[in-house]
Amino acid sequence: MAAKTSVHAGRLAALREELRRRGLSGWYLPRTDAHGSEYLPPHEERVRWLTGFSGSFAVVVVLEERAAVFTDGRYALQVREEVDPELFETHLVHETPPAKWLAGAMPEGGVLGFDPFLLTRGEAERLAKALRRRRAGVRPSEPDPVVLLWTDRPPAPRGPVTWLDERHAGEASLERRRRIGAKVAEAGAEWSLHTRADGLCWLLNARGEDIPYNPLVLGFGLLHRSGRLRWFVAEPRTGLREGLPPEVEVEPYEAIGPALEELGRQGAAVLADPAQVHLAFLGRLERSGALVVEESDPVTCAKAVKNPVEIEGARRAAVRDGLAVVRFLHWLESIPRDGSLTERDVARRIDEERAKDPLFRGPSFPTIAGFGPNGAIVHYAVRPETARPIAGDGLLLVDSGGQYLDATTDITRTVALGTPTDEQRERFTRVLEGHIRLATLRFPRGTTGTQIDALARLPLWEAGLDYEHGTGHGVGSFLCVHESPPRVSKRGGDASLEPGMILSDEPGYYREEAYGIRIENLLLVVEAGRPEGGERDLLGFETLTLAPIDRRLVVPELLSPPARAWLDAYHRRVFETLAPHLEGPVRRWLEAACAPLGS
Repeated sequence: MAAKTSVHAGRLAALREELRRRGLSGWYLPRTDAHGSEYLPPHEERVRWLTGFSGSFAVVVVLEERAAVFTDGRYALQVREEVDPELFETHLVHETPPAKWLAGAMPEGGVLGFDPFLLTRGEAERLAKALRRRRAGVRPSEPDPVVLLWTDRPPAPRGPVTWLDERHAGEASLERRRRIGAKVAEAGAEWSLHTRADGLCWLLNARGEDIPYNPLVLGFGLLHRSGRLRWFVAEPRTGLREGLPPEVEVEPYEAIGPALEELGRQGAAVLADPAQVHLAFLGRLERSGALVVEESDPVTCAKAVKNPVEIEGARRAAVRDGLAVVRFLHWLESIPRDGSLTERDVARRIDEERAKDPLFRGPSFPTIAGFGPNGAIVHYAVRPETARPIAGDGLLLVDSGGQYLDATTDITRTVALGTPTDEQRERFTRVLEGHIRLATLRFPRGTTGTQIDALARLPLWEAGLDYEHGTGHGVGSFLCVHESPPRVSKRGGDASLEPGMILSDEPGYYREEAYGIRIENLLLVVEAGRPEGGERDLLGFETLTLAPIDRRLVVPELLSPPARAWLDAYHRRVFETLAPHLEGPVRRWLEAACAPLGS
């Protein structure tokens, strides 16, 4: 780490010098971009450039004498491995929130700087409130000093654009825009501002390659209540203008600021979601005289509720994805466990199996293949320097997914290579019980993800165990594998679950430096009817994912009778659905893998 330490030490020192020049006591840097993206294009990886941390969630705070990297429980081990403790403290946000840390570390009367293109107004206000006890304040400062110092920063992407037809989207772009435009008008606005790339791609039925693993075109949008859209996107791009839908005007990416000021001078009413639109854009509107209508972005929930065509696409993709996973699992059974293969070979193999599908467009996130201790790193990144040889007995956790023209998939299977220990089987069974309790839940309308999260954790809690990540996240339709607002989690799952939403069910257990367990299927929220004698119609889940769960890791007597019945029924469905598409050794392997528990 010596060379990396030297590089990051130099960058940290240069940042502190720039902050002194600006009269700032510190800098607040969240890992995001102007669009609020989770996965970032290379030129927006500011946190990684400064600290070396590559996780998908982070906040960095740099003060004159101290600096810290904050992340969540998914990256508890990874952040300690990637970040030099001589330069940065590392903290988990649920234990030490950045604002709380700043309240104790910020110099009296100091000023904390931030890039207004990276924070919402609410985030900036929470920081300001936390610093009041130190008689300190916050101040937006442009340009971002990290960008200024990053002299070899990669160029912004200008990937090709492809257009989805109604066979896959289920609705023409103009219909979507008019539907959302009507909601803009209902809110009393003439225009709506859209800064999230996935929302714009959904509105336009456009897909791109600007962000790894997410088929997005980075841009901003101004939607008129009539459905006409001004799309601010970098050019030139292959395919951009060839399939442009009606009533869409393409303008330069950098023109969004002047366009907002123009609307302000006109006194226009502009709907903007304060939870999504960053402070720089709101400031442009307000300072120029616009009436900002602060409402939730109507695209967010509309996008999350899949239409019938998207739902059928998800079901078809689940079959094809399941076939790829089954071929991979069959291959896994026969690999030598002598160290000749590593986790990289495992990750490469499942990606290759998916690539055989003509509708496959790439992985939906970097494949996680963690053997033994690496499985305990929740979002483990397989790299040449960390790839563990597959040798001896151990648990292999494989979390992977695909982007298909008709759907996005995400699945995790934990597989026993060799003979599992009694503890591993007991912990796996508890995770499975929790997974099944969530998958079989029936619940009234208006139920949120936070209200049901505990169901998946109860079997672990009974043994004094837990996991430090959410239980489930929304999934897009050939869009982002992590899609808001659906979320099943202790915190942040405040959106009601609605029919047509797709979300994951992925409880887990992780023993540090030993092994990891996670079981993940995708669930579709469906109408479940009214129980006999009941007074309310209920919702439930349809399991989309089709792939066997390792029966060798299940302790049958520890599973509840309903869970055991569910597992046998699920495996029967997996076999009956996938077997007609398989033959020979793979089909025979699947039949054995889907046999009733205890047989």
